[in-house]
Amino acid sequence: MERAILLQTEATESKNDALKSFLNEAHFDYNRILREREGCKTFMSFHWKVWNSLKTTGFNSQVRCDLERSAWRKKAIAVDSITPKFNVPRNCKTFETKRFFFVELGMYPKRRVAVPIKRNRDFQRFQSLLKTGWTCKTFGLTPSLEICAYLSKEEKELRPRKNMLGIDVNAKHLAVSVVSPAGEIRYQTYLGKQIWVKRKKLMERRALLQSVGAGRKLDRLRKREFNFVNTNLGQTVREVMKLADKYDADIAIEKLRRFSPKGRRFNTTVMRIPFHKLRQILEARCFDNDITLNTVDSWRTSKWCIRCGAVGQGHSANYSLFRCEKCGLVMNSDRKASVAIAVKSLLERSGFTNHKETFQISGRRVPVMGLVKASYESSRNEQPVAPPGQWTKAHTL
Repeated sequence: MERAILLQTEATESKNDALKSFLNEAHFDYNRILREREGCKTFMSFHWKVWNSLKTTGFNSQVRCDLERSAWRKKAIAVDSITPKFNVPRNCKTFETKRFFFVELGMYPKRRVAVPIKRNRDFQRFQSLLKTGWTCKTFGLTPSLEICAYLSKEEKELRPRKNMLGIDVNAKHLAVSVVSPAGEIRYQTYLGKQIWVKRKKLMERRALLQSVGAGRKLDRLRKREFNFVNTNLGQTVREVMKLADKYDADIAIEKLRRFSPKGRRFNTTVMRIPFHKLRQILEARCFDNDITLNTVDSWRTSKWCIRCGAVGQGHSANYSLFRCEKCGLVMNSDRKASVAIAVKSLLERSGFTNHKETFQISGRRVPVMGLVKASYESSRNEQPVAPPGQWTKAHTL
């Protein structure tokens, strides 16, 4: 597991000038070797082409190697800014005095700059992570003259928890359901409603500002929206962690993708809750709390009936309701999808056994094993899906 923390600095004016001079030189040489990458088919050919010219820059060898490897992986021919990295202990070290904590960067062979770090919340979080087993072997210098600390920690094998908490992500909220291995729905709720309400108002405000060409106000509005979404996503994930601890549950979420054929405007309208950022925060919090985060395929989670196992057409004319044509079940589609995600993750557990060999979610004695993908040959030949009673655990993804 890896994560990064941005540390604010309290450097003097002379140190800031030295850092700016180094960043300008590194940025210039980085764009130069990006242009020289054209025509190189292998990394070694690129290395022999640019290494001699990089030696004349005067940077430390570790900085030169980092610039070279980053330029080889970069697809662009020019960048606006870079973040050079410094490895511990070869090219960077940390030390502490009675008043300050310093990160000493070795930018040139015979020149090092000790940058003092502000003792704010970010620094306190950085120190607390180091005490809980995280290690920091790399620091980066950002274009805003801040220090980025890259931390890592080995993942450990976790035991499966008793229940499963499924999360369905949509435009307006997160639907959460806790399901037991016996098929009992222990708890259901909605989270993150305030994000959709606030972003809808901000979108209306943005449209008004765009119509009058208020560029500075648009920039401030964008920053305000970014901070609001990140803060509320963190608070929402914290509520999810509380529910997972309360019901002794692992967490399951869909593997969603962007709707690329529809265009960016459709993506912005539909996915007002940023799924990628939500998943990043979930992964970090699950790792800290020793909770397993399972990712399941989104295949037919919105079309599967949790009462009889039939696969229907999905949403009815009323998009918020799910209606099963086989058994007549009518329920909220988001809640049903969150239950389907939890059940699907339970079925994919290795060594999972159910004493009834079925999922009995409702009070009706009907086997519910339809939340699985058909075999490759049947889906390839577009044959009809097998009836719910013929599904077995072996069909799970």
